[in-house]
Amino acid sequence: MATVSAEQIRERLQGIHKRRQHYEWKSEQPGRLKRHEMWRHMYLTDPYLVGAPDERVAERFCNIFMNAMDLTPEGKIGLVPFTETDEYMQVFTHMLEEYGARLGGHAPPDVIASARAPLVKYFEHGTPIGITMFEGYSAPSTPIVVKYGKRQFLEPMLQKGELRLANAGLYNDANLLNAVRDDETSRTFFIPTYKERMEGKDHLVFDGHKVSFNDDDIVIPLVFDDYYLFSLCQNIHYRMPTDFEADAAIVIKDPVRFKQRLISTFLSRYPEWIPYEGSVIYYDPYRDYSKFRIPQMAKHFGYAYQKEVRVAFCPRKKPSSLLEPLHLTIGPMTEYADIVAV
Repeated sequence: MATVSAEQIRERLQGIHKRRQHYEWKSEQPGRLKRHEMWRHMYLTDPYLVGAPDERVAERFCNIFMNAMDLTPEGKIGLVPFTETDEYMQVFTHMLEEYGARLGGHAPPDVIASARAPLVKYFEHGTPIGITMFEGYSAPSTPIVVKYGKRQFLEPMLQKGELRLANAGLYNDANLLNAVRDDETSRTFFIPTYKERMEGKDHLVFDGHKVSFNDDDIVIPLVFDDYYLFSLCQNIHYRMPTDFEADAAIVIKDPVRFKQRLISTFLSRYPEWIPYEGSVIYYDPYRDYSKFRIPQMAKHFGYAYQKEVRVAFCPRKKPSSLLEPLHLTIGPMTEYADIVAV
């Protein structure tokens, strides 16, 4: 991965300084700043990506693009409504300003193509499968959770409550789908160092330890022991069947009952383990250094569009042997769940 020299940072900051001055001047004029201009000024005041390698910036652009867009019930791609969240439009404008400071002044065509590719995939067979799958299905107005997958596995789950819990380390597999693959036993953060590099420094001292960064930001991995997890989505999301190559989904109409059964069944076998359940917290590795308390219940914000709900089980001490997928039976779910299939 190519690094960024202090001279490159200095050149970029010159343009950033001019644009920041422009918005500060405009803020004093009639009409003041529009919302996107305030977001731009926010980034220009602290351009946290200015010293990041091109590859990392490109990956971030793709992650943000995926979360700023959604597949609507009408089968169209559209922006996530501001009434739901403006978080990703904020950081998307940050990306526009960062690319404005780099060579070319905008995101390269190959980066834009990579960002669009997952969205284009929804339509490669015509109407997205998620639209077809849920056509005519009336979801309850009360809270639900949804499990997407292959019907051959979801039928036994509905009829008998047969579940497969994967150990977290299993997801770190290059052969898995992009939407599924993730390093679930570590969380990585980046600390910008452009100010230090401009001062000629190549290291910082944390808790008495020297941390070298040379021509890059500081990369801090948080690594923890393997554990078990069972993932669902907090609602019907029309893009999920494509992302997970699913032909069916189980809509669980009593999430509390389901989670209680899953947790009690697991603890009857492993009473010393610690259960966690709830919505996953999505963190920005460049900005959210203290957003979550339980790493097993947090994920990189690149996956935020999935709106995952999970049940996790963590050992109180490091397992004496490697964990392997676990099969549980929690009893029939037909009283409180529906199966929807193509």
